[in-house]
Amino acid sequence: MLDIFERNVETWIDKVKDEHWQAGHNWYKHARQFCEHLSSETGLPLENVAGIVAALSPQVSWEVNLYSAESVVRYAQIDKRYTGYYANVEKAYQCLTAHPLKVLRGPKVLAFYHNILSVESECVTIDTHIARVLFNTLTLTEEQIRFIFSKKGNTLAQQCLLRVAKQKKVNAVALQAALWLCVREYTQNRIIKDQLDLYLK
Repeated sequence: MLDIFERNVETWIDKVKDEHWQAGHNWYKHARQFCEHLSSETGLPLENVAGIVAALSPQVSWEVNLYSAESVVRYAQIDKRYTGYYANVEKAYQCLTAHPLKVLRGPKVLAFYHNILSVESECVTIDTHIARVLFNTLTLTEEQIRFIFSKKGNTLAQQCLLRVAKQKKVNAVALQAALWLCVREYTQNRIIKDQLDLYLK
């Protein structure tokens, strides 16, 4: 399975454009800057702001993630446009007062949290867009989604991206972000073409 994943990552790397690489290199830097700005304006520690962003991230677009997190940080309430899970809203509220590592669960959310705080993190964020890379398909099956979000699947996925990044001599977090941006472009084009709303972060 690891070898298959690596071959599929190589296939997608060939699709990554220069602008994806450039934006991917700065993606988490900009995410951290957003959190730093909110932290400095509100007095909430950076770790808590990053925890709120991470808690609200599953199955929402990055844009929704940002304005929803800002609403929680500034007003202690979720933006009415938030489209994610209520359980994650509860975790975001908890991150207002508790350290995020006492609240957050799941390898995807925890990796996202650590990546925002440091691009040198040993974690790689594995979400549905990266799953599309690993399985080399824009349309994931329920079985593939279950596997990639299982402990075994996440471990294999992280190993894969870390190995490919080492071979390519690039930062693994930047590689993940560049691939994510590339896949997002493909899925957005698919939505426009097929009028489907199946492709979320």
